[in-house]
Amino acid sequence: MTQTFTPLNPEFESRIREQLTRQEFMKHIGCSLTVIQPGYVEAELVLQTCHRQQVGITHGGVIATLADVASGFAGFTLVSEHQQMVTVELKTSYYYPLIGVMARAKGRCVKHGNTLSFCEADVFSVDDQGNEKLCARATATMAIIS
Repeated sequence: MTQTFTPLNPEFESRIREQLTRQEFMKHIGCSLTVIQPGYVEAELVLQTCHRQQVGITHGGVIATLADVASGFAGFTLVSEHQQMVTVELKTSYYYPLIGVMARAKGRCVKHGNTLSFCEADVFSVDDQGNEKLCARATATMAIIS
């Protein structure tokens, strides 16, 4: 069952895009947001050599970062214009090595409250034909701050 969310801030998309421009680490690794909807965000990253660990697969920290940004911004779509959101817990399970030309994280809000938002993200490898393979799943608890 998919939950329908109503954003408190009708300008949530432009606010999120502006927030992302101030995240220097996201710029550093090349992360972009491709879908922003109430309670749902997709983040993408074109994979480069600098994203790999010593055996040639995408570093787990890069995967967790994509999961964090997608799930966090999914929750952030639902806060008011005067609120912020920060991660208080992130658990990432790795299913398969992430290899390919791109990584894509699909974040969603599962339950949004007054002080906490519970979110998830699936992280996929994308090959040169556009095929996705689920490589990791994360659950996140986000704190809403004023």
